[in-house]
Order: sequence, then C-alpha cells, then structure tokens
Amino acid sequence: MNRFLPLVLSPFLSRQVQGFLAAGGLATLFHWLVMAALIVAGLEPTLATASGSISGATLNYGLQRRLAFQNAGPHRSTLWRYMGSCFFAWLCNLISFFLLNNLLALSVPLSQVVTTGLVAALNYLVYQRLVFHEQTR
Repeated sequence: MNRFLPLVLSPFLSRQVQGFLAAGGLATLFHWLVMAALIVAGLEPTLATASGSISGATLNYGLQRRLAFQNAGPHRSTLWRYMGSCFFAWLCNLISFFLLNNLLALSVPLSQVVTTGLVAALNYLVYQRLVFHEQTR
C-alpha cells in the first residue's frame, strides 16, 4: 500500500503527510459508515457521530503507525498518548458537530464534513508532536 500512496497523493506532500491522509481517510470512511448505519437505525445524529468516531479511532491507531508514523516509540507509551488524544479529538468532534448541526442548522453531511476537516488538522499536529513524536523532514 505504501508504494501506491505517491501515485494517488501529491508529490509535494511528505510521505508522513501522505500516510496520515491515507490512514485518516480510511478511518474516517469507517467512522462515517458506522455513523450512517446508526442514523438509519434511528439513533440521533450527534450520538451517531460520537459512536462512529470511536470506531474510526480504533482503526486509525494501527493505520497511523503503519502508514504515517513508522518510527514511533513502543506501543506501551504511544497507545496511552493516542488514547488521550482520541478523547480530545472525540470531544472536539462532538462539540463541533453539535454546534454546526444544531445551532447553525447545517445538514448532517455538511456538519460532519466540516467537523472532520477541523479535527483532522488538529489530529495531525497532536500525533506528530505529542503522540508518535515523529520529526518532519
């Protein structure tokens, strides 16, 4: 899969950013699928996105270590930092989605797309500086 990334993503992005985007994209797709299934099943959208984000975060850890942050420290330290960052990201996702969907009355899909973009940018900074301690090249 790593050989495929440069063909799909811009050659102007570092391999770390390409891996982050690929891993995050797959995890986000999983988040959205879980969220959509829960909404179809009758769950309120804010609760559905909260549940979906937990599902995506679970998948994301292994993908990030494999695709973006291959030189990260041992799991015993990175996993705990990752779990803390996930709680922070989960809270940001929940608050952003609630504000966009309930207070600004944006549609569920638009609220989630905007929220995902905001949380993804925040996650990259947190992963790079606090969770996996990777240096950019």
